[in-house]
Amino acid sequence: MAIKPVKRVLIANRGEIARRIIRTCSRLGVETVAVYTDPDAHAPFVREATQAVSLGPPDSYLSVEKIVAAAAQSGADAIHPGYGFLSENPALAEACERSKLILIGPGSSTMRTLGSKTSAKKVAEKANVPSAPTLIFSVDPLLPRAEQLTAFADRVGYPVMLKAAAGGGGRGMRVVPKAEEAQEQIESAEREALKAFGSSEVFAERFISPARHIEVQIAADQHGDVAALGTRDCSLQRSNQKIIEEGPATQLKEGVERAICEAACRLAKAAKYSNLGTVEFLYSPESGEFYFLEVNTRLQVEHPVTEMVTGLDLVELQLRLAEGKRLAELGVPNTPRAQGHAIEARLCAEEFSNGAFVLSTGVVQEFEIPLRGFDGAHVRVDAGVEPCSEVSHYYDSLIAKVIVHADTRTKAIDALRQVLSRSRISGVKTNRALLVHLLAHPTFSSLKHTVQGTKGLLPDGREQLQASVRAHALLAALRCTIGKSRWAKSSPWLGSSTRSLSPASAFPWATISSGAVVSSLSTPTESGASVIVSSGGAESSILVCIDDLATSHPDSMRLSARLANDSAPVSASVYTDGAQHWVHFRDSTVCLEERLISATGRAGTSSQTAKQISAHIPGKVAAVQVAVGDLVAAGQVLLVLDSMKMEHPIKAPEAGRIAGLSVSAGAIVASGSLLLTVETA
Repeated sequence: MAIKPVKRVLIANRGEIARRIIRTCSRLGVETVAVYTDPDAHAPFVREATQAVSLGPPDSYLSVEKIVAAAAQSGADAIHPGYGFLSENPALAEACERSKLILIGPGSSTMRTLGSKTSAKKVAEKANVPSAPTLIFSVDPLLPRAEQLTAFADRVGYPVMLKAAAGGGGRGMRVVPKAEEAQEQIESAEREALKAFGSSEVFAERFISPARHIEVQIAADQHGDVAALGTRDCSLQRSNQKIIEEGPATQLKEGVERAICEAACRLAKAAKYSNLGTVEFLYSPESGEFYFLEVNTRLQVEHPVTEMVTGLDLVELQLRLAEGKRLAELGVPNTPRAQGHAIEARLCAEEFSNGAFVLSTGVVQEFEIPLRGFDGAHVRVDAGVEPCSEVSHYYDSLIAKVIVHADTRTKAIDALRQVLSRSRISGVKTNRALLVHLLAHPTFSSLKHTVQGTKGLLPDGREQLQASVRAHALLAALRCTIGKSRWAKSSPWLGSSTRSLSPASAFPWATISSGAVVSSLSTPTESGASVIVSSGGAESSILVCIDDLATSHPDSMRLSARLANDSAPVSASVYTDGAQHWVHFRDSTVCLEERLISATGRAGTSSQTAKQISAHIPGKVAAVQVAVGDLVAAGQVLLVLDSMKMEHPIKAPEAGRIAGLSVSAGAIVASGSLLLTVETA
């Protein structure tokens, strides 16, 4: 088989993975072509590629025709699909084969077989790879899918799991706990799968719990050789989406690591696989048994974990395998020995607030992630954004990955927690606080967590409320005392008239954050301020002593202060953007937005019986399930928002009647937009 060198790669993707591919190609002297949509016109990856081609509307990354046309226009000889979008779509592979383009991935036949989880399970069965009991829905119109699912669940037991056949990443996945929810969950899973992967096919399998999520990175050349490059543990998940990944997988029962790698290789050979892929399993820590989940016929989001412990560049390996080279001549052993331990955290534009994940959009103002000073640990950041980057609702919430490699798992976890504690991201809310919390959780550090148990590790609302009150108290103190500091001349809060305020003046102020509405009255003192804080009907008096204050930019400062009688100083950095103030502590970030209050310094509340329900995230109205005049029960789904490729049901807060609808299906709404009004009893 002749070697065909790749000279120019079109990257059919965006964000951090596009930048990641560009980085390796640049090192190898391979030219790159970025394709971009209108929302991404000013994204960093567009600027960093050798050349760029516009695709037009936001959904164009899913157009095979536009991608192939862009390859022809730019003179590319290969296409790298990254992950997501068309990366597991055999239609792209077939188009590449017709156009004599090299697809950096498996062929269309293999992709079609393994890209569908239902047919992949059949391959696994032939390769003697254990799999969980599965239901593949019959297309017979006389057999309603809800009835099929109920019959399957009666046989294997509730709950059961619905999954999209054509893709992963949590899209199209639903847990069905009882028969009454079967129809609703099937329809929701199908809608989400269709939007994410272009196919509405779903299937069901027995819900295995408790379990850890273990996956094997495989590499296969075009000559029939397959290597297992090691394992990863991706058990820390929320809503079936990975949060923190690490490798190699540890604390497996004796013989399991070897058996699971051998099973992955058997499956790859049975499917005549080529290039890189990942075989995923559920592992029972109690019995030591493992069950095949799926094959991802692409590069994984968490591939840096394997790179850090093996020293391999997996994107380079993909390119060389696509050119036709053998694993042996690339120096890739059957199972490379892992060196040390690596761990990756996904930084996403979402905040865990009041028990829910709330997506965020906006323009990134600050983006600071330290790379050095962590006791010998190696820190790597794969980011899709930089200051002034816009995060929209059209695409996935992932904005960066932070990866740390150290000698041991304990050192790697500690270093990653320190990196995130010292990171500063303003302009877009992120899950940084949640990541810091999870990394410090004893259940995670002792490897006692499971996929299903992640929910028990999540913080409660008290931590967030305390952080909101603490942030408000600091800002309230700064607001009334900063005229006496060296920072006053460049403060965006102060004009010439406010710098001469009497020390006896009282400052009413109110902010709203994800945690709560907080209002206060502050009075300057010699070293700070006395702040009376009101939140949720509770009132407290906080004495704030500002010990140190410094700034290097008119909108940004760092301070050290002491609150009340606590002698331990509180360190924070503050970024101000108009009426929004981003307060970064080591363990959390609070975004406070100023709002109007009454003369008493208290934020008002409404006692009306009509509940106005607003969008908590920006997005598109996917479905409206009620009409004006309908009676609704508490918890009933009223409409569904589609944001960042995920469906978000909007439910009735309590029983009542629909008094007004402000949107219809297909409408684009901003965060805070009025959706509907419910008259409660």
